[in-house]
Amino acid sequence: MTEASAAGVEADVSAACRALARRLGLGEVRPRVIGRFSNLVLALAPTPWVARVATGTAGPRADPAWARREVALARALQAGGAPVGAPAPGELAGPHQEAGWRITLWRGLDLGLQPPDPHQAGRALAACHTVLATLPAALVPGQAAPEPWAPLDEARRLLAAAPDEARADLLARLDTLARALRAHPAPLQWLHGDAQVNNARALRADPAASVWLDWEDACRGPLEWDLAGLVGAGRIFGGPEQAWAEAALAGWCEQGPPIDTALLDACIEARALFVVAWTGWMGADRPGRRERLAARLAWLQQRGQAGVAAAALIPAASPRRP
Repeated sequence: MTEASAAGVEADVSAACRALARRLGLGEVRPRVIGRFSNLVLALAPTPWVARVATGTAGPRADPAWARREVALARALQAGGAPVGAPAPGELAGPHQEAGWRITLWRGLDLGLQPPDPHQAGRALAACHTVLATLPAALVPGQAAPEPWAPLDEARRLLAAAPDEARADLLARLDTLARALRAHPAPLQWLHGDAQVNNARALRADPAASVWLDWEDACRGPLEWDLAGLVGAGRIFGGPEQAWAEAALAGWCEQGPPIDTALLDACIEARALFVVAWTGWMGADRPGRRERLAARLAWLQQRGQAGVAAAALIPAASPRRP
């Protein structure tokens, strides 16, 4: 996406947010973009609400079930005392459709600009997992429970639609991993689904407190899938990114159950394929995205050349198996 087209999207989304605010009786608002990731996040001054607008993920996730699940999970987590951002109350949260955009409303938070303390972020993620483990699979009334390991199916759909000739090798590797992962006996539960540094923030008033945001990718699987999101990119790219992630994992381990390290390793590879699939869909034209895509593909190729077999990586039992 070029700068001009990105600016056009932001202008369209801002107009949709103003129209939605009028329709909901919130009056005239001044939308201001405060986050640019797979969604746009806009503060809606002078109200206390923040709008999350599906942009990059809107195509493959056009079904509003994604947004309903995100709101329901955040509400359940908040009720359980987990450190998360809170949706707006009642039907105000949405999801809403306005001018073709899917929008949810959330209570604004005064967040710090820097990543939170990694140990605290890891402990906060473990607290979220504790609450998530208590939630039923069929969380949203009238909405079927998602299948376990749904990110693997989503990655396969995206890879299968890619024009790149190399997709056949990636698909074959993903299919091998998926069979082994689905056969693993580790307990399954709700997960954040994208538990990485960009989704953990510190509160400006209390830098020692972390909150976890952006629950759109929430899915059901073993804890190791979320931990792969936490440390996977760092182990591929190294540097400060890895230092933060490993410290966050150490914080998580202070509260979480034992980790199946072989399962974690296989999840890191499967998650790398998931990110490659999504990067292909969203495009590698943003600064740094092309380089990160190339690095992930090189890492996956090295693992394949090293003969790392998913079936050998994953044991027949999990340390958390009842």
